Amino acid sequence: MGSTSLHPPLGHGEVLQGLWDAARSDRLPHALILRGPEGIGKYHAARWLAQGMLCEAGPGEPCLSCGPCRRVQAGSHPDLFLVDPPAVGQDRMTIHFIVTRENRPKSAYSGTSIEDFLRLRADEGGWRVVCLRDVDSMNDNAQNAFLKALEEPGENTLLLLTSARPDALLETIQSRTVSVDLSSLSQADTLHILERDAQGPGLEELSQRELLARWSLGAPGKAMMLAESGGVPMRSMIVDLVAGRLVPDEAGPAFWELDGEFPGKTPAAQRRTRARALMDLALEWLLDGRRHAARVPAESLAHGDVLEPLGGVPAGELESCMDCILQARQDVALNLSPEILTERVLRALADLSGHCAAATRRS
Repeated sequence: MGSTSLHPPLGHGEVLQGLWDAARSDRLPHALILRGPEGIGKYHAARWLAQGMLCEAGPGEPCLSCGPCRRVQAGSHPDLFLVDPPAVGQDRMTIHFIVTRENRPKSAYSGTSIEDFLRLRADEGGWRVVCLRDVDSMNDNAQNAFLKALEEPGENTLLLLTSARPDALLETIQSRTVSVDLSSLSQADTLHILERDAQGPGLEELSQRELLARWSLGAPGKAMMLAESGGVPMRSMIVDLVAGRLVPDEAGPAFWELDGEFPGKTPAAQRRTRARALMDLALEWLLDGRRHAARVPAESLAHGDVLEPLGGVPAGELESCMDCILQARQDVALNLSPEILTERVLRALADLSGHCAAATRRS
């Protein structure tokens, strides 16, 4: 699995320096879970940590000029193994990433497994490092197979796991790893990363990048995902429905025509992903409305800039709308029509507009 050129990960430098210091004094555990909110750069940090372990001058901040650093940057270092299911077209980290099986579905991952990699000695005589992205996507079979690597990693082997949901891992895995907490980035660092790395629609204007930097709450990966999936116009549609500026019969066709990237192996799967994106975004906004009603300052909320239409909505009506969306979210997984489920959600949001209008008349 290849690599790309890396930048020093903003916001995590102090934590990584502490881990390199531990390695230099032979105090670094052989298996770490870098954990924290989704989109804050945990996997990026793991790869930067790995590069610092393999650098000729390491363990420490990578020099970027030695042979090992150049090989890491080129994706050709023989002692670094990256396990990144989305990069090879897979949704989850299945058992086939962990061990080699002769009998596997045609659609399953068929490359080198962790088991195969760990059988080898370090080609360059130093560390061997495995970076695993989003290990909470493993099912129980994959996790049980991974236990052997945790229990018998071999000399000078470092396993770097990342997860936004470490509680989803088996207790046997949690007990055999050491957790390292990574925090959300500052809004300034998030904006800097968007300026430096982000490309494509949704990020052309400074105002869009500033909105997404605030909205993502220090998670540049989430900001880029929101831009790619048309998050800004999608949120405007949700807000306009509740404010009474848009009706479901207009919103439905406009929603399905929104530009955006929605992962899925088939057109039907892509439509389900698009529908889930709408539902998740609507739930986020409604939850922020509930938090604001409970006296949480708007400036501390991701959607604090667009909460005005929810000001007159009774708590009971808000809860009913959220329950409707949650049910629709569950029904998507049952392969019910995403078009019908989306219409249900749009009408539930539009039903709140009467309360918004009543509040406007009273004011």
